[in-house]
Amino acid sequence: MEQSTQPTAPTAPPKDTSQDAIRASYQRARTLADRLIGLGQVIPTAVEIYRYLGADDFSVRLHFGTGLDSGRGLLALAARIDAEPARDDQRGDVVWVETEGTVDGVQVIARALLNTADADLLLPRSDTPPAAEAAETAVEVTQPIPAVSTNPGGVPAITPVAPLSAVHTPASPAQGVSE
Repeated sequence: MEQSTQPTAPTAPPKDTSQDAIRASYQRARTLADRLIGLGQVIPTAVEIYRYLGADDFSVRLHFGTGLDSGRGLLALAARIDAEPARDDQRGDVVWVETEGTVDGVQVIARALLNTADADLLLPRSDTPPAAEAAETAVEVTQPIPAVSTNPGGVPAITPVAPLSAVHTPASPAQGVSE
């Protein structure tokens, strides 16, 4: 068995520059998130710094929560980052208000959840007709007619069924059947 008589110096692994770029992108997004929070009077309920799988850069997502103040915070942020807010009325009684923009090369998305009245107050729908026109375009809603009656009196009477052997009479010898 041979032994090394000379001490060996450990070699450093090669430096991964791609991790440095990813780390720098994260720091830019984090610094921007801190700066955006400091600018507004409404503090978001959550701040997310994320990177999609396979993406090179980090982004910032600000969740303002629910209610009128949350919507106001989102609109103030949209004005600061020069982005247009949008609303999504596809979820019934609640309205998602969202804005998206890019600041210093970092994508920023902000969201708030509002009831319809608050959303109409802060960000009126462009397709909402005035009240007079809405009354004219109202559609009368009718209840569906049930296919099955739920009233026991409405169930048809049960018809008795006799077995086939009781209805069928045996053939007589006069009909040509021999015994």
